[in-house]
Amino acid sequence: MTAPLVFDRLLIEASSRSRAEIGYCLRAGHKRRWLDHDLPLPLFEKVLRELVAVTEIRFHGWGDPLANPDILPMLSSAKHTGARTVLVTEGSKLTDEHATALVRDDIDAVVFPLAGLTEDTNFRRRGTSLYAVLAAIDRLATVKAVHQSVLPEIRVRYTLTRPGLENELDALPSFLAGIGATAASVRPLSYATSPGTEYDTLVPGDQAAFDAVALRLRTVAAAAATLGIRLDSRLVYGGQTRFCCPDTPGSSLFIAADGAVSPCPLRNVPIADPAVYRFNGREIAFPRDVRGNLHTDSLAAIWNAPTYSDFRFCHDTDTPPEGCADCWRSFWVDVA
Repeated sequence: MTAPLVFDRLLIEASSRSRAEIGYCLRAGHKRRWLDHDLPLPLFEKVLRELVAVTEIRFHGWGDPLANPDILPMLSSAKHTGARTVLVTEGSKLTDEHATALVRDDIDAVVFPLAGLTEDTNFRRRGTSLYAVLAAIDRLATVKAVHQSVLPEIRVRYTLTRPGLENELDALPSFLAGIGATAASVRPLSYATSPGTEYDTLVPGDQAAFDAVALRLRTVAAAAATLGIRLDSRLVYGGQTRFCCPDTPGSSLFIAADGAVSPCPLRNVPIADPAVYRFNGREIAFPRDVRGNLHTDSLAAIWNAPTYSDFRFCHDTDTPPEGCADCWRSFWVDVA
């Protein structure tokens, strides 16, 4: 008996290409071995034809979706499934044509990642800049105003570093209000790509440290709420052994730009050789977990393979499969 293709979320890596080389991101340390791909539009449309139902299609991966020349028809096709459609982009490639299409097609949300609230603190995002993000937001907001549209919602994903906790976090609500964002997610930097970037990570090592940071995050969320901004935060507790994957691989999956299907983006990093990261003082290898490729297999055949079903059963019973137990994301706790 095969399971119907019903998903809570599909993560679609429309492109693994990006100009941004975030200092603490894998791309910065592995750019010579990085594999650049664009997901073909016919392959994406093939996936949509196989689906029975999906709640959200999120264009997000290791690159900028706007690098794919077919991203606009992809977004339109996704929206026509009835799914909530979300675009995550660094903003530097967003043109007037993109903004107009996003408004015309009622794309639900556009998320802009930030590593800082000023150009100086955002310096790690080499290849783009805070100015480019703000220009993209302004372009999108202008088109929305012309068409009197509430969609797409403008959101921010803010990477909170240790310096950011000290110098920026309290200013986040007013910053979001100033750029017209209606929601934001705060994700503390939990891993490092090398010992040199480990200082920036924010992983409380004991209960007292966790409680102190969590209180700061809840206070900021309350301040944002007074401005009409929804803010959610997650925090890793490095001193506690736990397993609870936030990616819900039992009802979601990741489609990479080369057509490969994996349970999540962290199990298919687009580099030629294995990559490692540092979490809580330890070096951990990114697992390579490709369940099949849409160029040669149907999504139904991949999803219903016995080994993939066994993998999902492990997650459904909170039993960490190989490569998942040490993942920093399984240590995340919702705090605001």
